[in-house]
Amino acid sequence: MPIQSETNLLEEISKLLQYHESLGLKEYPRTQLLERFLHKGDRPSPSLARNKIQGKERKAPKAVEKKHLFDSGLAKKVTLQDVREELGDCQRCPLHKTRTNIVFGQGSPKAKLMVVADAPGEEDNQQATPLQGEAGELLDNMLAAIGLSREEVYITTLVKCFPGEDAKPAENEIKTCLPFLFRQIELICPTVICPMGMLTAQTLLHSRKSLFQLRGRFYNFNDLCSSELQEKIVVMPSLHPSLLLENSELKKASWQDLRMIQKKLQEG
Repeated sequence: MPIQSETNLLEEISKLLQYHESLGLKEYPRTQLLERFLHKGDRPSPSLARNKIQGKERKAPKAVEKKHLFDSGLAKKVTLQDVREELGDCQRCPLHKTRTNIVFGQGSPKAKLMVVADAPGEEDNQQATPLQGEAGELLDNMLAAIGLSREEVYITTLVKCFPGEDAKPAENEIKTCLPFLFRQIELICPTVICPMGMLTAQTLLHSRKSLFQLRGRFYNFNDLCSSELQEKIVVMPSLHPSLLLENSELKKASWQDLRMIQKKLQEG
């Protein structure tokens, strides 16, 4: 059990991290000073040394394997329309208070590419369709560049309700909505899932890394699941069109992701 001074230090660190996050600071440069601090972690902590002296060294608990849970055989039992009907006029979490319409998804139920954004935007909320407005137009152009149309892919969101302007879904809201996304994935069984947003990428990949760290490579989604899906599904995180509209210099990185996706689809 930590002594009072350690507890106070942890509280101060937590407050500092929260303040940095409010400023948009997500990462810290790995300076020489930070390197020296991190290397101190190689030394045994005072509490661990005491345990050794007393012959009470505890074994570290085994890491819990993180796996997505799917309803076995669900794809044989229901359709996307069944899942939409089960979702109903959802009021399972507070997001129903900020939405006008549920944004379930749009596209082909046999799509080989599935695009998943973090949450519906204001225009999506009004039209009950994902990725509308300028961001949607840019997405359409991006898909056309690799020989696809909106009708050939499936587009959806991590949560199905608009969280409000400049707001992001909370962890409990994501957990509440996640089973419906999993059902969409299992029913469509795409070749590639493209999370276009940090929350979606982190959730699907069990990661706390930033989107910029995760993008640019494929991950085997089946290895992250509790049971094998019909086919191998890979995940390629990429950048949301709205981010590209604000930062045109990122379009090159996005285009690299798209070309890799195109190649993977052609191979499949």
